[in-house]
Amino acid sequence: MRVGIIGGGSIGLLFGAYLGQSHEVTVFTRREEQAQKIRDMGISLFFQEAGEKVIETDAAIGESGISDQDILIIAVKQYDLSHLMSLLSSIPKEIPLCFIQNGMGHLEFLNTLPQEEILVAAVEHGAKRLDDRTVSHNGAGQTNVSVYKGNYDMEERFPKSSDPRFPVCFHDDYRTTLINKLMANALINPLTVIFQVKNGRLVDNPYYYELLKLMFEEIYSIFPLGNKEELFNSIVGICKNTKQNTSSMLKDIQEGRKTEIDAILGYILKIAEKKGAKLKAVQMAYVMVKGIEQERR
Repeated sequence: MRVGIIGGGSIGLLFGAYLGQSHEVTVFTRREEQAQKIRDMGISLFFQEAGEKVIETDAAIGESGISDQDILIIAVKQYDLSHLMSLLSSIPKEIPLCFIQNGMGHLEFLNTLPQEEILVAAVEHGAKRLDDRTVSHNGAGQTNVSVYKGNYDMEERFPKSSDPRFPVCFHDDYRTTLINKLMANALINPLTVIFQVKNGRLVDNPYYYELLKLMFEEIYSIFPLGNKEELFNSIVGICKNTKQNTSSMLKDIQEGRKTEIDAILGYILKIAEKKGAKLKAVQMAYVMVKGIEQERR
């Protein structure tokens, strides 16, 4: 299968490395320099203690070859989607698109696209881009995929990796898939920024853990999906399984980049406002991250 991946960040390279072992992958990057390195040397994948594995993949910039793919996976930050509007609108409508973004604010954007089949995915893996062609797989999880629009047969058509460390699970209800990931992101990302800690400290430190629970209670009151205790335990499990990971939002802060706080907590606060609810702990966390972001940029 010909798989196009738009975005050469940590998740784009991670998908390129794993899917590139079984499929014909092209990574579409912003810079020709990065594309050239991937074309010349492939993607270098590190997985914990397993060492390095190099996967040969193609790479390009702009529109070159983008309409020749069987599926396109869009792996850019949510706030960068608007810059891709003209590109995505020009892609033949029969090519399926799969969006991998944190939060849920991008759903409105998806409604403006002409594609007949659109998927959304929530990624549980921890990954860090070390350079233009190197990605470290720091925490194993799974990719949860759902159909947002159309009649796409996920089991038959979605590209899978032959490597068991990169499983893909399919779900019928896209809202549940995205909300579960939203809640994990809404707790782990902002709190690791505020306390400047790795994921595991949020459950190891009893005071951080109390705030984690408090914010969970507030968010769950807005999105009461599924078993409350099971959902909270799953988030605690993510913290433990990725205890040595630096969250994506904390990495953005450390490297002076814009965060996705508006797409995550900002989205939750907008939904709460529509429901007439006040989320005081969530509001405080949102303002604190915005302040830290402004100081670091």
